[in-house]
Amino acid sequence: MDDFQLPSDGSILIIDDKIEEALPLIQLLSKKGFATTYFTGRDTSLPVIPIQKVRFAFVDIQLFGPSDAHSYAQNILRILEKTIPDNNGPYVLIIWSTTEILNSDELEKQVRSKTFSRNPVEVIRLKKSSYFETVSDNTVKENLSEEIEIALKTRLSVDDINAIKNVVDQKLFVPVVKRAKHNAVDLIYEELKSNLSSLAAFSLFTIWERMIHRASGETVKSYADLHKMNEYWQDNLEYSIYRMAHAQLGKTVETVSEHELIKNALKTLNNTFLDIVENEISNELKLPDIIQINREKISFVKKVDANEFKIKWTAGSGNYQLYINNVLVPAGFKGTGDIKKLASKGRTDIEKEQVKSLIEEYLSIKPEINNRLLIDFNTGKSIQPGNVYVKTSLKSDNKKRILKSYFKPNSIVINSEGDCILDDAELNKFIIIELEVTPICDYVQEKWLKSRLLPGLLVPEKYSEFIKDSEAAYNQIPLIKIRQDCYKPVFDFRLMKSIDIETNEKKLKKPIFRIRNEPFVDILSRLASHISRIGISYIE
Repeated sequence: MDDFQLPSDGSILIIDDKIEEALPLIQLLSKKGFATTYFTGRDTSLPVIPIQKVRFAFVDIQLFGPSDAHSYAQNILRILEKTIPDNNGPYVLIIWSTTEILNSDELEKQVRSKTFSRNPVEVIRLKKSSYFETVSDNTVKENLSEEIEIALKTRLSVDDINAIKNVVDQKLFVPVVKRAKHNAVDLIYEELKSNLSSLAAFSLFTIWERMIHRASGETVKSYADLHKMNEYWQDNLEYSIYRMAHAQLGKTVETVSEHELIKNALKTLNNTFLDIVENEISNELKLPDIIQINREKISFVKKVDANEFKIKWTAGSGNYQLYINNVLVPAGFKGTGDIKKLASKGRTDIEKEQVKSLIEEYLSIKPEINNRLLIDFNTGKSIQPGNVYVKTSLKSDNKKRILKSYFKPNSIVINSEGDCILDDAELNKFIIIELEVTPICDYVQEKWLKSRLLPGLLVPEKYSEFIKDSEAAYNQIPLIKIRQDCYKPVFDFRLMKSIDIETNEKKLKKPIFRIRNEPFVDILSRLASHISRIGISYIE
């Protein structure tokens, strides 16, 4: 089943009130190495709080007695809300049903509605009738006949025993049951393979999660194998965990709390884990066969009213094209490198406004991706390098003075005489920030004397093109999105300062965000180069 990816971490959900009908599916997935999470659908079997993420949900639509299509669907939606976490992310719903198509239509309609909080990315239908057949269940009769033979063979003659068995055979009711066909597993496999082949983009996430799952297992094993698995294993492993914490904490390992001890041991595990994940990706030779992206179809699509609008970007030429209802507008248009020019290509004034809105949404995607790559808004008040704090209560004159060191003269920010020409309303759109650059070892080993801060600026998007090019400025981070507005961060290495911890009120405040490790390390590297750069004396 490697040619279409399923998760191996238990995030395949199966809901079916009849275990005998779910069993072929469970067996198929188990045989291929994919763990499942199974519920009957009854309230008593459902989790109190859903914590297991779900990527595929196989759901029997008829979990209760006879009812109408709307009631069937409502019951399923209620169960999905109880089994899929709020922060679950994308999943595929697979309707696993024997009932008429009407019920499946209604469920798909309701599960895709805006009022349902757990919309699937795709809905697939599998008919149970394709994998099961109705047969007479002779198991009870056969078992009873065998018991009669064993119990009476020493007491009665063969003729008497056969007479009793004949009466039982004629009088005993034989129930009719559904039983999986002999090739049910193969049939289910082929149907899933056919339906999931078109979900290439979604498969990227399941592939990555499988790699994470394998990498975490390999990481644990690599450390667990440090010691022989005997009666001393637990004690010896605690020693290794302590040494792992010491690698982070240094001599302060003796004084930190148990919480800090374990937390820093886990940080050492992370170092190995990340290396294994990268190695997994490098060595995944089957990726081109598993997931393929059709480069001819790459586009941004949105339906507005009755029309489908599509912006297509070609990487080679860097040109953008506009399609409305899959028709190139205007016909024969080769594209433009300036996406904003597409707004004029609408055939009516209404379409032009709709295209303009679509372009704004399209352009907002890159800053959103940058947010996920480069910064983290999920911060507390914990002190750590990379924290970015807002500097407030600055007067206009001070802001203008600060802006002069960041922007080019003869621009809409700084005039030819070197003065900032923005009014107070525009000045307030700039956010003065300070980045915590105290080395991590100083924190964990509690040996810092001062807090080191790198001043900077969050520049509104429309002013970002006027930022001054300077070896003293760090402006490598692209546009990010904060409170619905886009900003470009820029820092000035010349302004780095140290502040006494006792007077640094920012230590008690929540940062606006934290810069993630990769860009933060790049900032430190360039900061170090700036501080230690060596010039030479020469005569021209």
